[in-house]
Amino acid sequence: MRLPIVCVTLLTLTLSAAALRQPQTPTDAEAEENQSNKNAHLERHGRRRNNNNSSSNNKSNNAAATRQQLRQPQSKRQQQQQQRPKLSSEEEEQQEEDYDWTDVDTSAMATGDSFEAVVEPVRTQSAPYDIFACCNEVFGSCRESCENLSLVQLATDPRAELKKYCQLHQLEFWGCLNRTLEAVARGSDWSGRRCCQFGVLQHCRNACATSSSSTELSNGICRRSDEQQLYDCLERQDAADRCCGQARTSECLQACRAVFETPNENESENGSRPHPDDRLQLDRACGERNADVLQCINNHTDMTPLANAHQYLPCCKYSNNEHCSRTCRALLHQNVSQVERSDVIFERLQAAGCGTPLPHLPFWQCFLTVPRKLYVPAGGQTQHHRAPSYAGANEQTNQLGIDAAKRQCCEFASSHKCRRLCSQIFSNDWWETRASFDSECLEQPAELELRRCIESVDAPCELGCDGLSFCTNFNNRPTELFRSCTPAHDAAAREDLLLLQQRGYVRVLGQELHIKNTTRCAPEKWQALVCALQLQPCTRVGLYNGICREDCNELLDECLDWTRQTQRPQAICARLQPTLSEDEVPPPCISLRAYLERGDAAPEAGGHYGLTAPCAAMPCNGSEVCVPQRNGSQGYSCIPSCSLGQASSLSVPFGAYLRVGKTSSSAGTGLASGQLLMAEHMVCRCGRRGQVEQCQPLPSYTHAHCVLPGGRSFRHGESFYLECNLCSCFAGEITCTKQQCRLVGYTDASYTSLPCNCPAHYVPVCGVNGNTYPSACVAKCLGLQETSYVYGACNARNACQAGTHDCPVGTQCLEQRQICLSSMQRPCSQHVCVNITASSCSSHHSQELCDTRGQTYTNACALLQSNGQLAYWGACLSGRCAAQSSITPVCGINGVTYRSTCAAWADYVLVDYVGRCREVGLLAADMGRRCRTVKCPAPVSQHCRHIVPPGACCPICAGGAFRIIYSRKQLDRAMYALRGSRSSLLTLHGVLQQLDQMVQVSECQLTGFLTMEVGIFVALVTRSARPTRLQLEACAREAEKISALISAQSPRITTNLALSSLTVSHVLEPSLYGRGLNLSPTLMLLLPVALIMLIRSLK
Repeated sequence: MRLPIVCVTLLTLTLSAAALRQPQTPTDAEAEENQSNKNAHLERHGRRRNNNNSSSNNKSNNAAATRQQLRQPQSKRQQQQQQRPKLSSEEEEQQEEDYDWTDVDTSAMATGDSFEAVVEPVRTQSAPYDIFACCNEVFGSCRESCENLSLVQLATDPRAELKKYCQLHQLEFWGCLNRTLEAVARGSDWSGRRCCQFGVLQHCRNACATSSSSTELSNGICRRSDEQQLYDCLERQDAADRCCGQARTSECLQACRAVFETPNENESENGSRPHPDDRLQLDRACGERNADVLQCINNHTDMTPLANAHQYLPCCKYSNNEHCSRTCRALLHQNVSQVERSDVIFERLQAAGCGTPLPHLPFWQCFLTVPRKLYVPAGGQTQHHRAPSYAGANEQTNQLGIDAAKRQCCEFASSHKCRRLCSQIFSNDWWETRASFDSECLEQPAELELRRCIESVDAPCELGCDGLSFCTNFNNRPTELFRSCTPAHDAAAREDLLLLQQRGYVRVLGQELHIKNTTRCAPEKWQALVCALQLQPCTRVGLYNGICREDCNELLDECLDWTRQTQRPQAICARLQPTLSEDEVPPPCISLRAYLERGDAAPEAGGHYGLTAPCAAMPCNGSEVCVPQRNGSQGYSCIPSCSLGQASSLSVPFGAYLRVGKTSSSAGTGLASGQLLMAEHMVCRCGRRGQVEQCQPLPSYTHAHCVLPGGRSFRHGESFYLECNLCSCFAGEITCTKQQCRLVGYTDASYTSLPCNCPAHYVPVCGVNGNTYPSACVAKCLGLQETSYVYGACNARNACQAGTHDCPVGTQCLEQRQICLSSMQRPCSQHVCVNITASSCSSHHSQELCDTRGQTYTNACALLQSNGQLAYWGACLSGRCAAQSSITPVCGINGVTYRSTCAAWADYVLVDYVGRCREVGLLAADMGRRCRTVKCPAPVSQHCRHIVPPGACCPICAGGAFRIIYSRKQLDRAMYALRGSRSSLLTLHGVLQQLDQMVQVSECQLTGFLTMEVGIFVALVTRSARPTRLQLEACAREAEKISALISAQSPRITTNLALSSLTVSHVLEPSLYGRGLNLSPTLMLLLPVALIMLIRSLK
């Protein structure tokens, strides 16, 4: 990879700071006047070298003596005062010709012994090289001016503003400043000094100006994560010193410097990267006598021609620009001796109209992927991506960078270097760092979590695989998860196997492994391997793609060519597995044995397996995003969208609020050992024309560890159990469920399992957050004060009763129940004020409602103008809900009474039993029968996986269920950034609505409620009244997928403002009514590294 060339302005740090003119000795009256006017500007003084009369010469001599005393230790100064002859002004001027010191006259303030007492504190201090240490010596306007001072600025402006506000008698300050400036002069010959202007933080620029080497600067003063451009410049200067310092001729020295330096300043400002005309000039100037110089340059820059240029010729056809295609073919058709180096070719292609190198553009994507695989799948999401074309595109590019979603993955990097490269590559430095990031990070087994996170953005795991002509054993698998089961990747797998058969070797972590003829040695296993690498099946737990270690051992043990390879298969496969500590559990893996046979799922009644996923076919155009709409006729809607970066494959619909990291933030980059990552984000909204707008900063936080009493520590993002309660550590905050745990070996007849061991009595109270609690005891246990709840269920109280709302004249109150999750949402409004005086309701925000007659209205205005009575918010439901619906009240699993089944479903709540709520269930599954007065409904299918929700009486027939812990502080941060607008987004309904959009199978319905355990219970059930086995399995896989995305903190979760507060999710096991999940993990290998085994064979 070619080092970035940074053009800098050579700073002349031989300062000529103007000396302050010596004032005459004031009289007593003048001294009093000066004392009363401390804030007046000091009279400007002339320079020391103005020798118009003998009086000024004497004053210069006195100032010089004072400076020499301030520079040296007391004992040495006293000795020199006795032995050293006094210098004349001419001699002193000759000594200090390279630097002008700021003179401080001390004769007017002290003489003899009194002078010694004044300067004593200055002498005993060490010489600080940070100007901010000097600023601590003064106060007021002088300190403010000092803190705003840059040493780089002082070097070029001898009449700095500092002299206006700082008085002469402040000896400690001026002495400190002189020593700091002495350090500036000391390192003036350091080549890295020219890089100081690229410092972002002021204290780093000042530290650079006083340093004399890169080592001195990086010694804990400036973090590389904060100063990428500065350190890149320093690295280049160090490389220039190492290489060019070996030159034996001036011609070679000049040509060498030309490689590392920019010819003129204007090009640096324009961001260009100039280079020598060609490598022949460098060879001619240096020749054989300077072979070590040429070798050094090749080690630090990409001066070699593009290898195997002809293999890139197919890429030329990917450009729609004829001039670009013609130039591409001309550059790559040259003779080997005439082929330019890669960076020259790419720059010429850009100049020919091929556009900016971005990874989502097919033309540039081909150049990047040719060295890895023979066949590059076309199509997919990158085919639909479009770059911003609106007026604010540049501003959005600066805010989002290359890919704001993938940039959130950088915090998962295990090394500081990969964290830094990740931050660079997904900000705006993609082209410069792509090669290093791929080879040094993504291809390394230790970066498993980083790779998984990035893959979840590009290719999320989704259900189903079918329609393949080569990887036929992967067909007929409707309830398995795959990242890229497409005909294009099926064709790529075919090409990969042909390539493997032709080459006869694979490359593993840079080592070539020769294998036997794959047409005779385990051909079905090699085909399964290449198909698995391309289609990327996902594990149910964690959504990993790694191939199991057992398969690696078996395949290499059988087919490795022992005549040409001495290393044992076990040792090779062990290198591909990430290193784990003793207490770490190996992640799950993909076994190839399952794909040595055909899938056995049989189509059932109701269509293709009875499962539909309308958004899987990507029916929307490139500027839209597909959103599932289960109640609509199509099953989906195409909504205008915003991309999360120039090359991001993740888009959000219009009106969505997203949470992205700041491109200039140091969060997620390499930090020194012991320092905590700082998370700095902003909240933006997807506006019109695909533009991200209204960005507001979020309060920052650190990835602090959590420490329990006794010293037990947990990392940020880690989950753990305290007795029977699930806990989460997030930014130093511990959140745990509130179940009362049973003491081991102790029988307590009063044990109820409810929080604080509250009695299982249903006497509901309504909290100020809009949630109904089963009793006042439970409400108090969960932190509510007596003034924060009232007796009675929340929906039993009329939110629009006179005196309970504040709707202005001309509007009408309409109930809208919600549960607020943020502590800042107080009070939690339970109504909306609808303007009914407008002549037309079309101008109102579209939010559908259903009335008691089963009619759907586009907005609340239309409902009220038609004198309709609200049944529930949302379009009128059909299917299973409507079949079960009646005017009979039902009790939801959240302990709230609804007027109908459809009203409960519209609130994402399942029905527990028919009738009004009258009992509360338990939280422990082994306490026998509960809710003795309740008759539970019969199971709707023999394939049901019965799960009893916490606090409910009856089991539900769910495909899968999980519980979520969320961070209330994260919600408060989001609420702060929203400034009160769209507060409904941070409610329970808003969170469940966003989770529901992640469910791709139309036959599955997401439900959930806020439990008394302090968490959110989520279950996926079928929408069919008679669900099939495959439908229930599909819903179970959808539940496991969403739960895994939350636990892995995938960008598909963390970029969504409403979901970014969800920290931990655990899949719930079925109760005794059904069988449990088999989710035990086994040893794995990295899929990305296995991909290298087969694909990295063209180098």
